[in-house]
Amino acid sequence: MVTPSSSVLYARLVAKGRLRHLQLLVSVADSGSVRRAAEQIGMSQPAATQALADIEGLLGTPLFERHVRGMRLTAAGSAVAPMARNTLSALRASADTVHALQAGAGGVLRLGAITAGVAGLLCRMLPSFAARHPTLRIEVLEAPGDQLLADVMSGRVDMALCRRPHELPAPCTFEQFAPDVPWIVAGRSHPLVRKTQPTLADLRAARWMLPVQGIGIRSVFDALFDAPDAPKPELHPVSSTSLPLVLELLRSDSVLTLVPRSVIGPFVQWGLVARVAYEFGGELEGIGALLGADSDRPAVAACLEALREAVRSEAAA
Repeated sequence: MVTPSSSVLYARLVAKGRLRHLQLLVSVADSGSVRRAAEQIGMSQPAATQALADIEGLLGTPLFERHVRGMRLTAAGSAVAPMARNTLSALRASADTVHALQAGAGGVLRLGAITAGVAGLLCRMLPSFAARHPTLRIEVLEAPGDQLLADVMSGRVDMALCRRPHELPAPCTFEQFAPDVPWIVAGRSHPLVRKTQPTLADLRAARWMLPVQGIGIRSVFDALFDAPDAPKPELHPVSSTSLPLVLELLRSDSVLTLVPRSVIGPFVQWGLVARVAYEFGGELEGIGALLGADSDRPAVAACLEALREAVRSEAAA
């Protein structure tokens, strides 16, 4: 049997594929059942079964494995499902934009951001930017960096504030604004907050909330206590990337934790938590703007310049 080339498969999908196919594919993947998927999207089960057979016929391969307990994506299905999700998300975003324009908005700007981007740059620049562009509807989606890359590529967001992806696929571009630095923070009443020059021994004697494995700040924590003969600090039982939870634990428990300045800086400024005056020698990879192929609209350019100005103002302060 001759396997069709990728260009042939693409041509088949463009010529005969339907958005209903993508909606059904995602629904079956989520529910594990053709019957439940058909109910969710308003199709009869026979029509859904036929539609699924149609798209599998277009691709020339099964997208699901049929089991007694339900349906699971095959390797091919797992490759196609993210595209289907992104396409439907982009379609929803386009429909929302058209609706906003019809309702009188001067435009729609969709921004994605990791937690550090929201807590830092966006908190500083977005209120004044929105005031200067009163007819522009601005939507902010907070998500992990890998999800934001997919959102930029699919067009779900116009720009994302994140750290540079490990791989930057064309036609995406990335502009880094400034390096970040690690800060040790605690509740305002913690004894080390009042100490002008805390030592490494002070830090080792304190109780810590351990940064979650897999984020950049965790490597800074590990390096801080990597001496083989040094005592390891007592650890709080909870680790989390949830900023509200981290803030509450710092407020209620006598613990320290490590957080990038871009994330925690505004909360220190507002007096919700306090910084421990221990200086690190190194830097963290900074936040930047991730842009896609369709990020050349005036609203995106204006937002990007406002972000640059916020970074320049902070550096000059």
